[in-house]
Amino acid sequence: MGYYSPNPHYAPDDFSDEDARHEAALEISGRWFSDATKPQHARYVERMAAIRPFSGTPEWDRAREAATKEFKDSTAAAAAAAALCNETYREVLATGEMSDALSYRWDLLLGNEATRVAADVLAAARAA
Repeated sequence: MGYYSPNPHYAPDDFSDEDARHEAALEISGRWFSDATKPQHARYVERMAAIRPFSGTPEWDRAREAATKEFKDSTAAAAAAAALCNETYREVLATGEMSDALSYRWDLLLGNEATRVAADVLAAARAA
């Protein structure tokens, strides 16, 4: 033990509270985004599973690119979801919770997406 006491100004900073808020904000905003893009993600996973036997071939590369393009094109609602996800992250990071207004906007987005998926299923059933 030395003569001088430790200087508190040289102590390492403790960012555990900020890290916890960051993780909570990522978890909440990510969960909402995942819910908003669930049908598109399921279709992408389905297409990738179908082409798995062709892995490493040029056909697989083309099919993977097509599946990725379809996923990006079909997620027009995901652009709105991504913007809402970022807004949710910032709000939860700043306040620790999501406001009712933002929750309502997520509900509207999810409702619109559910309506679109239901219409697609109905159209496919009528076509069959």
